[in-house]
Amino acid sequence: MHHITPPARTIIVVGRTDKTRDSGDIQRILLMLEAQGFKVHWFVSDYTRSYEDIGARIVARWPRLCWRDRDTAPRRMLRMLLRLVLVVLDQHRYDHLYTFLHGRSANDARQLRRMLDAMGDHAACIVTHSAGGISATSVADHRAIARIVCFAYPFRHPERQPQAYRTAHLPAVTKPLLIVQGDADDYGADPSDFRRHLPPSARVVSLACGHDCDRLRSSEFSRAWAAVSGFLEMQSEQT
Repeated sequence: MHHITPPARTIIVVGRTDKTRDSGDIQRILLMLEAQGFKVHWFVSDYTRSYEDIGARIVARWPRLCWRDRDTAPRRMLRMLLRLVLVVLDQHRYDHLYTFLHGRSANDARQLRRMLDAMGDHAACIVTHSAGGISATSVADHRAIARIVCFAYPFRHPERQPQAYRTAHLPAVTKPLLIVQGDADDYGADPSDFRRHLPPSARVVSLACGHDCDRLRSSEFSRAWAAVSGFLEMQSEQT
């Protein structure tokens, strides 16, 4: 007997590490999805909140140490020591230690799983950009995840040797997966190359853009919107 599961109407966004380079076009797509009735929530880890808060406190308390036009090695060393002291005193110091030992993507995956645990029986679609895709696909086995959309998945770093943590887990992903990748993306542009890392059921859409997935031509934005909205609106058939 087949059961038709209606599409999940909650979206959790797991963004890229460098927040200063968030994509305006991806945010526009998320706003359009909200207009269609999806509830959009942004995932921000405790580590990220703590890291940014500590940085802001250093700037507010010791502004002279942060004058970039007068930066020196002793100033940089003092900033590092201050940050270390504040991390040790911070309530999220374990998250800083975990991130130091295992990497930011692993820590985000751990905290994303905790967030999904709290959802109970509710299902959510995950929309990611760049490194957020590593964290989300790492917890793709979670019962609360219905579908995953990855913009600009970072299959490889352009200046480093292949790193297993980026791709080793991908073949085991069984949830519906959509990869939206730029044909000029330094982190993986050629589907004939990166498809070997993906499960056979994964869908791939190539866009004329780079890793930022931003400032798309009108026709490319329309293709991205059609692919993402159509994918998220799909019903799932379960036996």
